[in-house]
Amino acid sequence: MDLTLTQLRVFVAVAEAGSLRAAARRLGIAQSGVTQQLRKLETSAGGPLFERGHRGARLTSIGERLRIRADVILGECVRTENEMRQLRGELTGQVSLGVAAEAMMRLFPALLASFRERCPRIDVHLTSATSRVLTAWVRDGSLDFALALVSNEADIHDLDATTLFESPVTVIARRGHPLGHARTLRALKDCEWVSTRPRHSGDVVNRLSVLFEDAGLEPPRIAATTEAVFDTLHCVANSDYLALEPVRLAAHPFFRDHVEIVPIKEQALSTRVYLLRRAGVPLTPVAQELASMAVSFARMLPATRVTGVSAVMDETPRQ
Repeated sequence: MDLTLTQLRVFVAVAEAGSLRAAARRLGIAQSGVTQQLRKLETSAGGPLFERGHRGARLTSIGERLRIRADVILGECVRTENEMRQLRGELTGQVSLGVAAEAMMRLFPALLASFRERCPRIDVHLTSATSRVLTAWVRDGSLDFALALVSNEADIHDLDATTLFESPVTVIARRGHPLGHARTLRALKDCEWVSTRPRHSGDVVNRLSVLFEDAGLEPPRIAATTEAVFDTLHCVANSDYLALEPVRLAAHPFFRDHVEIVPIKEQALSTRVYLLRRAGVPLTPVAQELASMAVSFARMLPATRVTGVSAVMDETPRQ
């Protein structure tokens, strides 16, 4: 397969623009040039990459697979160009990172402000998603690194993982919930739950099910799953649904007037927030700077712990 970067750039431009004419305008070349590059690429790929119709150009199954690879390849090219400039002392370019909800609330705003003081010409592109998704995007090179929750059972042997902080979780309900003062999980057995994670999975997603199982109860009744913790907390704050989420989220100014911790005696397994990056692949100088700062900032965070029926925020910075 004799591919060129020019062919891949033209291919991605057509995929993004939805037509050859729009891609040609975006690239500043003649439409015939776009057609020529696509034909060469389709010959190498062994089949058509687009289905052309009155609604424009849509990717075929081969095209969809190539799009994934092309994004990775072109992303690495951009990273390499940035790295070469940065090694020459030109602090320009972009850092792409993923941040899970708790890391966003506890760490990122101050971290970004400090980084911008040091590197004002660097564009920081932030992606928020579940930790499961962020981990996948680190693996495929879409992100330079991520600040994500990782359970003890998760398989991250192919990644470099640096511990940032512990993340204890607790049951969260809306303020005024009829069972808001329950002291045992059994009292909540008939409630419905909203989760940011799939019902059946092998990592951190199963903490709620494990909590019920350890208490000798039937599996929890899941009303819905979401892809964002903010969606989960919004549902909880406006209904009688419950959620099992990080303690710090319930104490955040965005939510503390609307949700509260249900003081049950049972505690779910704590997890950790890690800085995840691809093993064996060096970060660009500015990405490494931001990653190192994230580790340093995390070491100064106050600890959070759950003591049976309440959450305690230890405001003594770690040394």
